[in-house]
Amino acid sequence: MHVTTDDLVEILRSEGLRITEPRRLVCEVIALRHGEHLTAAAIYDIAQSSAGPSLDRATVYRTLDALEEAGVIRHGHIGHGPTVYHLSGEASHQHLVCEVCGRVVAIGDETVAPLFDRIEAETGFHVHVEHFALTGTCRDCTPT
Repeated sequence: MHVTTDDLVEILRSEGLRITEPRRLVCEVIALRHGEHLTAAAIYDIAQSSAGPSLDRATVYRTLDALEEAGVIRHGHIGHGPTVYHLSGEASHQHLVCEVCGRVVAIGDETVAPLFDRIEAETGFHVHVEHFALTGTCRDCTPT
């Protein structure tokens, strides 16, 4: 599912937010870079290149919070870095982060779902994995 800038703007409007040009630019960055995991700082930097000094970092964070509350974006943590954001409608996936080189690999939920189903069956604990990454060592960094 591809979400457009106008879709995101309408969601913000339905949440009662006034649509300013800086907010629209934040929505545009998210819509145009939908396949990327962007930090708030990256979204700010990209949007600021169009908005100039009229864009405030607080606007970026408030816009991200409103879009997440509306369920259109999700945040996650990839390794020890800052929080990243991506559209909720993207294929659900988990991240693997190499502790040596920092490489990030996305794997579909279908790969890890059996493990999480087993955890739930054995313990009754439902795992919420969308906010964190699994760390380890990638194929290239694993000693042979």
